[in-house]
Amino acid sequence: MTPSSERRRLATIGAAAGTLSGLFGVGGGVVIVPALVAWCGRDQREAVATSLTAVGPLAVAGAIGYALHRQVDLVVALPLGIGSLIGAWLGSALLSRAPLAALRWLYAVIAVGTAVRLWLAPGEVGGAVSHGPGTLALLLPVGIAVGLLSGLTGIGGGTVLVPIMQLGFSLPAAPAKGTSLLVILPTSALGGYQNSKKGNGCLKDSLLVGAAGVLATLVVSQFAVFMDHALSDVLLAFLLLAVGIGAIWGDVRSFFKRPHNK
Repeated sequence: MTPSSERRRLATIGAAAGTLSGLFGVGGGVVIVPALVAWCGRDQREAVATSLTAVGPLAVAGAIGYALHRQVDLVVALPLGIGSLIGAWLGSALLSRAPLAALRWLYAVIAVGTAVRLWLAPGEVGGAVSHGPGTLALLLPVGIAVGLLSGLTGIGGGTVLVPIMQLGFSLPAAPAKGTSLLVILPTSALGGYQNSKKGNGCLKDSLLVGAAGVLATLVVSQFAVFMDHALSDVLLAFLLLAVGIGAIWGDVRSFFKRPHNK
């Protein structure tokens, strides 16, 4: 039986993750993974596996919230979703032996670089959204890369997908967020299934976190669809900067605490 104090922690984590999910179109792993490690004493790999399952209910609620305002691009979501499923399968298979430190640093560089780009030109959309065969074919490997990163780190799905769709494929902020949440859903389901077969993660924790965040995701998404695009980009840039630094903060602290030979 999970102690009541731990259930409260998990519910708080879920509510925070749901708020970010609805506001930014991210799955919530950016909150869930570090919080499970720092606040609930889970190890990194267990936290990643738990997060992958927990974000599923949040993605459902968020996708519905944005779809109510027609802010989900199904054509763009299809190749991204297929690619993400492939990447998530690979990521779950490699989770137990992948060099997570290197991946954290790679993600941090991408996140901080994207944050700077959004700050330089917030609210800027590159042109009309293309649904041509060439664009859709390009989205497939993008989805594979995003799914792989998400499966290995528990973060990176929405925080990578949303700026990619905005900066690379000209989707405005709101449909990029709604589409991101739809793409995250099958990735979460497959990644969670793969990890459960291997005994990674904790299903009970996942259900508690996911259930606690559903209402927050649905409610916040109703406000997020009307947010000014420039403001949305600035806030997303702050989130990316925080997540990028947070991903490597433990590595940096360990480096400076380590004794160095003079």
